[in-house]
Amino acid sequence: MPENARLQAVEIGDIKVTYLPDGGGIVNPTALYPASDEAGWEKYPELLDAEGQVITTIGGFLIETGDRKIIVDTGIGPVTIPFPGFGPFSGGRYLQSLAESGVAREEVTDVIFTHLHLDHCGWTTVEEEGERRLTFPNARHAVTEAEWAFWHGGDNPAGPDPEAVQKPLAECVEHFEPGEEIAPGVRVLDTPGHTPGHVSLLIEDDGERLILTADTIHGPMQLQEPEWSVAFDIDAETARASREGLYDELTREDTIVAANHFADQVFGRIVVDEDGRMQWEPLEEAA
Repeated sequence: MPENARLQAVEIGDIKVTYLPDGGGIVNPTALYPASDEAGWEKYPELLDAEGQVITTIGGFLIETGDRKIIVDTGIGPVTIPFPGFGPFSGGRYLQSLAESGVAREEVTDVIFTHLHLDHCGWTTVEEEGERRLTFPNARHAVTEAEWAFWHGGDNPAGPDPEAVQKPLAECVEHFEPGEEIAPGVRVLDTPGHTPGHVSLLIEDDGERLILTADTIHGPMQLQEPEWSVAFDIDAETARASREGLYDELTREDTIVAANHFADQVFGRIVVDEDGRMQWEPLEEAA
């Protein structure tokens, strides 16, 4: 049976990338992927639990490059959210995962948001002495301008919390652009659709590559079922175009893929079989 992915890390040259699990979701598959049906899911029994539900991991990443310690997305936070019709999503383990990685909150130099859905910005702040304070007090916090403009000032329950995320970030948030190198060996890829300012990251060093896809791909069956867009895509057509636009890069032999919502193992490779179909191969050597 699939399980939420554990703490795991890979090295890309001298750059270390660690997955920081926070929690996960137990989700009705046809609700999460509205274009799917029960017959379609019969082809993917390995992706379902004993009750026929999808397990979706929730967490973020830590990139250590040079003297930079970069958090990419901050999980969902210490909450359980029912999401009627879909299934519960919960978190709470993120800071423990960070501690297990050997990095203290105060050491983090950057917090980069691939987008601002609630399960990617939940640990932006913590409550201390009755106040909401930035979880990473010494870090630069940054997101694309398009993403910030879309969510700021709103109260969409799928987006950043007005008090715990938007208000604190409004005082310090910075913006980066697609194509920008935000740290040595870390470049922003433009992958809109899931949200208007959604991005992925390309990490390169010493002839090795990793693409952190963020929510461009939610589940490995999307490699064979291109029309199975996730229900939380704001623009499903654009999201699909972004997903398919990455495939030439994701299937390169020198490229590891980091897919943060995959169960069991978030690091792997996407290979093309003899019939031309893309397949997900988990990376067994991830520590």
